[in-house]
Amino acid sequence: MLGFFIRFNRKKKQEFKEIKKITGFYPSKLVYYKIAFTHKSASFTHQGKTINNERLEYLGDAILDAIISDILYHKYTDAYEGFLTRMRSKIVNGEKLAELAELIGLTEKIRSKLKYNSNQKHVHEDAFEALVGAIYLDKGYKKTFSFIRSQVLAPFIDLDKISGIDTNYKSQLIEWGQKYKNKVEFITKYDGSKKYFIAKAIIHGEQYGTGKGNSKKEAEQEAAKNAMTFVKELF
Repeated sequence: MLGFFIRFNRKKKQEFKEIKKITGFYPSKLVYYKIAFTHKSASFTHQGKTINNERLEYLGDAILDAIISDILYHKYTDAYEGFLTRMRSKIVNGEKLAELAELIGLTEKIRSKLKYNSNQKHVHEDAFEALVGAIYLDKGYKKTFSFIRSQVLAPFIDLDKISGIDTNYKSQLIEWGQKYKNKVEFITKYDGSKKYFIAKAIIHGEQYGTGKGNSKKEAEQEAAKNAMTFVKELF
């Protein structure tokens, strides 16, 4: 019995250390983080309730938007609303959040029963938002703000650098088409069997890029990005 408690305490202590490595602090309520790391494909039942990170993802999404908006508002004091909105979207878009999840070491903690596929990035994105929700419930807004600023933005995102980068590929492609009088359109369908959207970027009736994602917007952005690698050379 004593050996069991020693092993249990060692395991719990290790879990605390691993979360501190990611967040910069020791958690107060470990359960929030365990839930944040649990994708719906690895859901478990507790007292008749299905437990996974979907609710924390919902909360974290809103808190993350608020914190990034807060930081940008105070950094760019003379910027218009449009600039601030575009800047925020460059930071909180799915591709960037999935990348950040990997950079901070979060992906190693995720519990998922999905095989690697096109949805894997979405799993990482969701876990990042769920982690933000967990920190908020565990430590409050100030600590969550500190985590985003110190553990995420400072080491991994150069705000001044990305302020000059336009990552709205669909908008770029449409503007390019208007400028050079090339008809650009998107055909997007939902694949019910695979549970994701498939988009095609069409120029003058010909397909130049395809994309897929968990939303219509995500799929069309990927299709436009892929099309952009061809169009400037072909026209």
